[in-house]
This record gives sequence, C-alpha cells and structure tokens, in this order.
Amino acid sequence: MDFATTIDALRRAGWVYGPPLDDQRPVPRRLLGFPAAFGAWSVSFSRLSNADDDVWFLSVEDYLGTSESAFAWNEFERLSLEAAAGPEQAAAVTAFWAGHLPFLHSVRDDYEYLAIASDGRVVHGREPEFEETTTVADDLPALLAELAGVDGPRHPLAAALFAAR
Repeated sequence: MDFATTIDALRRAGWVYGPPLDDQRPVPRRLLGFPAAFGAWSVSFSRLSNADDDVWFLSVEDYLGTSESAFAWNEFERLSLEAAAGPEQAAAVTAFWAGHLPFLHSVRDDYEYLAIASDGRVVHGREPEFEETTTVADDLPALLAELAGVDGPRHPLAAALFAAR
C-alpha cells in the first residue's frame, strides 16, 4: 500500500504532516492483533492532523505513550469506563475496546473516532455512546484509497471528519 499518496492528498487538503521519528520504532503489543497494514500506517508519520488540529490520526508514538498529544490513544475507552454504571457495564466497555483500535480522533464538534474492528472493518463512533458504531469502510486500505481519491471518503460520517472548514 502506498501511504505517501494518501498523505500527499491530505497535505493538499491542508493537513499538517510530520515525518516519522524513527522507522525502527517497536510495534506496541496492542497493535499486533490488528491488520499489518495498520502497523505500517501508524509508523508512516509522527503527526497527521487537519489545519485546526482538532482531527488527527494516531501515530505509533501515541500507542507507545511518547507523543505530545493531550489525548491518550485510548481516551474514549477511559471516558466510557469512568461513566460505566457498574462492573457489568465496565466489562462490556472493556470487551468492546479489546476488539476495536482507534486510529483517528476528532474533537471538532463532538468527541468521535475511527477505529479498526478486529475483523478489519473501519468503524465510526461518537459520544455519548462510544461503543455504538457504524461501519464506514471495508478496511483501512479502502479508507486510505478513498482519502487519496478526488472524491474522498464515500461514507458521510467519514467524509464529515475529513471535510475542510
């Protein structure tokens, strides 16, 4: 997969890019259960955010805990656990996030995210019920190809995340 094409398309759309800090960064254990393309994507930049810095992709630095982001990579899971109304609900939240890996955060309007589900689908979730998701792409390569294309993402939820303001 050619990540440079997607990154170039985002940069032309006003996104800010920071080159990878180190090509030899270890892949965090949390990423190992997800498609290999995701691990490769996460090391292809150190920063990739819109011009307002309110929508951004998570890099390997986020998963390693070495980024300067004010949001942890698992911030939405943490918020859901804080709001859980007991052990059963907390267990359901933990089970959900064990099978979903967020890779894009947005604080533009509502708190929302894109994640890779354990079956490879790209899903969108938002507050207040982060664990209620909608599929927006068949997989990460499909989403990245859409971002690189002239029409952008086809699903309206994904398109809204990448729309310029």
